[in-house]
Amino acid sequence: MRIILTSLYIFIFCATSGYGQFLIPGEGIMDVKIGSDWDEVEWELGFKGNKIEKSDVGSTLQFIALKAGIEYDYVVSYQHIMWLPVSDLFFKDDRIIMIQISSFPEYYKMLCADFGTVEGLNFWDDSGKVKEIYGNFDELENDGKSYFVYKEQGIGVEILDNEVRAMLIFQRQME
Repeated sequence: MRIILTSLYIFIFCATSGYGQFLIPGEGIMDVKIGSDWDEVEWELGFKGNKIEKSDVGSTLQFIALKAGIEYDYVVSYQHIMWLPVSDLFFKDDRIIMIQISSFPEYYKMLCADFGTVEGLNFWDDSGKVKEIYGNFDELENDGKSYFVYKEQGIGVEILDNEVRAMLIFQRQME
């Protein structure tokens, strides 16, 4: 029995070393999942957030959604979630289709230290690590930031000063 428990402990420790919470490309982050409706999000996050009409969404996020093959109706922006670094949720037909997890603003930095993808990409990894894990990418540069979009894997990455600073999770798009 001790051997089984010890083996289980070692497996869990090794499987989660490097970060504590998983982002699953194409699926979501913790209980905020692609396909969830706004009521489920409110239950999970504790409040509804601020709805932004599609016409008012910034050009960079619009471009990323376009590159990811994501059609959306509106975005819900969140600020001051002190336990989960979700900054924006994209909705189509009142269901989540894309999630932005961000180390901006400052108070999200500490939270992001505990999050990484199941493939091993963590916040503050360099762009070489992104390419090593996910391969070649479609890239956009804007305001000193680079954005890499991987449609087939269901993830987009924002790079600032050669460090991963935000990730976007969306439904995988097969070409």
